[in-house]
Amino acid sequence: MAGSPPVAVLEMSDETLDLERRARGGEAAAFGLLIRRYDNDLRGVVWSVVRSSHITDDVMQAAYERAFRAISSFDGRSTMKTWLHSICYRAAIDHIRYESRRRHDPIDGEGGADVVRLPTGPSPHDEVSNRMELTHALGTLDPEQRAVMMLTSWLGYSFDETAEITGLRRGTVASKAGRGRRKLRRWETEGDRI
Repeated sequence: MAGSPPVAVLEMSDETLDLERRARGGEAAAFGLLIRRYDNDLRGVVWSVVRSSHITDDVMQAAYERAFRAISSFDGRSTMKTWLHSICYRAAIDHIRYESRRRHDPIDGEGGADVVRLPTGPSPHDEVSNRMELTHALGTLDPEQRAVMMLTSWLGYSFDETAEITGLRRGTVASKAGRGRRKLRRWETEGDRI
């Protein structure tokens, strides 16, 4: 139907739509409430790229500042949540590139002691063990693959939405997701040998 809002907008609550409208108008309090609402998912994507909770905090701060300064340019072609994911993802990739140039060596793999907050086994020991294994397995992927896996497999974004967030082509997203899944499956069976 011509003139109808996108399906994603129809699924949002009136409260969320009101917060987005107020945030777009420059209301800092509304923007803060939106950020709190989306923070865990956004933080997961950034962590999947930088793999350090301390660096994640720094990147998130910079990304949120960037988003607030640019909010008046948000044009509504995507949901605000997708737009925020895009800003956070790009801030994480920018950080990786900056550090890589600054240090003259890749920082991929640093922060290996951090853990992803994903559901795991029933006992505390199993949970810690599974998180450590998942962290190690994710470390075998490059930063873009980790982000694509986080967005598609754990946050449920489609390949099209992930392409919009990352700035990659849809086919590249599908390829990175497929290769990432295969590599994680192979890691699961072969362990550290891959």
